[in-house]
Amino acid sequence: MWTFLKKDMLVLVRDKTELAVLVLMPLILTAILGFALGSIMSGDTESIEAKIAVVQQDDPESGVETFLSEIDSLPIPDQAKVEMGDAAESYNPAAIIEEAIKETELYELDYLNYQEAKDALQEEEVVAILRIPEGFTYDALTNLMLENGSGAELFVEKDEHDAFSNSVFEDVVDVIVDQMNTVSAIAKVSGENGVSAIDETAPSSTEQIGGMESVTDRDSMSSVQYYTFGMIAMFALYIASTVATKAYNEQLQHVFNRIILSGKHPFIYLSGKGISSFLLVCLQVLILISASIFIFNSFDVESLVDIAGMALITVVYALCIGAFGALLTSLTMRANSEAVTGIFSGFIVSILAFLGGSFIPKTQMPDIINLLGEWTPNGLALTAYLQWSQGLGFEYIVPSLTRILVITVVIWLISIIIFPRKKVV
Repeated sequence: MWTFLKKDMLVLVRDKTELAVLVLMPLILTAILGFALGSIMSGDTESIEAKIAVVQQDDPESGVETFLSEIDSLPIPDQAKVEMGDAAESYNPAAIIEEAIKETELYELDYLNYQEAKDALQEEEVVAILRIPEGFTYDALTNLMLENGSGAELFVEKDEHDAFSNSVFEDVVDVIVDQMNTVSAIAKVSGENGVSAIDETAPSSTEQIGGMESVTDRDSMSSVQYYTFGMIAMFALYIASTVATKAYNEQLQHVFNRIILSGKHPFIYLSGKGISSFLLVCLQVLILISASIFIFNSFDVESLVDIAGMALITVVYALCIGAFGALLTSLTMRANSEAVTGIFSGFIVSILAFLGGSFIPKTQMPDIINLLGEWTPNGLALTAYLQWSQGLGFEYIVPSLTRILVITVVIWLISIIIFPRKKVV
């Protein structure tokens, strides 16, 4: 076994071009993507100056009057009716939301009717429409104070001409609404009036409401950190195809046949390819993490626990790449063609990298893409790296590592089944 490992490592070391691709390319891409997209990932939105069309289809005063009429007919004490009426008359949820949006200093609100707003969106004069439907105030009051109904709904309509701005706007609206709901829920639990509690906390959309804090005490992740892990997850896959390509070249030189004739078990050769892939991934990760620490200065290793966690994730992921290397070797030798590795490195790796989040941050990806990415080995590894680097505990990375190990076992079994046990012509 040692002889095979030594042979594989020497063959790869002598191929300077392949080494450059596996080591230098991820460093270059990390630098380019990390620094180019740094402002976006760090939340720097100063450059966003966009107009939002606000369509007010609701009549707040009418909604309050309807609500007051409804509580008058309820079998509750008169004092409670008075308190609820006073709170309702001072409550305007649409105005609170609009003021909170203005507080972000990201958007300018333009009040239009619905047709004007649609025309403005089509002419790209606004990036999105915030539509406040009829009955919004009444529905909000009924849900907040009487706990009836499903609550009030806001509608955001957008076009694709400024995807980033309208995506951020949707996030802003979601945060504001979530904060209002959180305050209301806390007020109900504590026995306070939900409407009064919301009025006291409005309009700041950036203030942390309800005692919400960061999950960990770590700083938010920089773009260089993210893309370091993203490139690790992606370029490890290329190692599997590289090892399989070398196996094909050896097949042309009848290396495998000579091994069979020497009396060695064929699975020793296959295991050698898997272990070679494993060792190369570990070495590649060590180089990339070291470069990120000493060149990009993007990591602060705070304890041996941090190192141990990174090492564990790397070992598990490297085992999976070793299985991929064995599988591609088996397929290549079975097909007696280099097309297998070509398809994998030229097409499949790109698909896996996209689904796994190596190109675009996971937070900016659609839910369906993130769901698919959580079933790819590189996506699972990236998730584990990100969670551990943010200070989350071992229990958070166990599900990802477990899935990777399951995938590893399945791929190893498949590679063993299809690997040729006799001489290859």
